[in-house]
Order: sequence, then C-alpha cells, then structure tokens
Amino acid sequence: MFNKTNGPTGTASATKSTSTVSTPRVPSAGAPSILGRDIVITGDIKTDGDVQIDGRLDGNVTAGTVTIGEQGAVNGKIIAQNVHVRGKVTGKIESNIVELAETANVQADLVQDQLMIANGAFFDGKCARKSASPTPIKSAKKSA
Repeated sequence: MFNKTNGPTGTASATKSTSTVSTPRVPSAGAPSILGRDIVITGDIKTDGDVQIDGRLDGNVTAGTVTIGEQGAVNGKIIAQNVHVRGKVTGKIESNIVELAETANVQADLVQDQLMIANGAFFDGKCARKSASPTPIKSAKKSA
C-alpha cells in the first residue's frame, strides 16, 4: 500500500511500501452448515467445515464435525473427525470420536477411536477401532 511521508523539503510524497506478509490459509471457525427440519437432500455432502443435520439426508456426508439433531436422519455413510448423533443414522460411520446421545437411533457399523454411548441410546451394528490397541493383549498359555 502507500504510506505518506514527509520528504527533506517538508512536502508530502507518496512511497510504496515493499513489505509483504504471507499468512497461511486457516479454515474458518465459523458457524456450521445447518440443514433444517423441512429439508430432504438426496445426494452427497462434502465440506471441511461442520454440518448439522436436522432434516433428512439420503446420501453420504464428509465433514469435519457432523451433528445429527433429534429430528435428523441420515441414510448413508458419514466420514468425519467427530460425529454426534441425537437422531437416526442408517449405514456406516467412520470417525475419530463417535458420541451417541440418549435419543440416538443408530443402525450402522462404526469405525472409530473413541465411542461414547449414553444410557437410553439405541445401537445395532458392529464396532471396530481405527487404530491398533496401545498395549497388545497377551493370551494366556495353558500348560499340559
């Protein structure tokens, strides 16, 4: 940009600033994208941000954080860093952290590192860890 400086004769002269600052691109920590109760989407959703689904999604969703509201439903695959389910999910969930609230109705296979299931949540499916166990389980040997 231009800066105003006084020259040696006391008159104002314009000089161009040569400093350049490059800032790395940081994902915005803005509000999540919200799909309202009256929305029905058939297709896939992909974003780096957060998504809150209060309507119905017939398709897959890939996002940073996915929240399924109490009235929300997803029929498909969810891939995210964090998944919070208060509504209904049918399909598959792949996430680092999966949290099922007491109002959750999940008929899906889970692949996660951390799983929290509240008392009263309905879950029907298989669970598998994304990463290996930090300490291997040793089997007991029987001697004859």
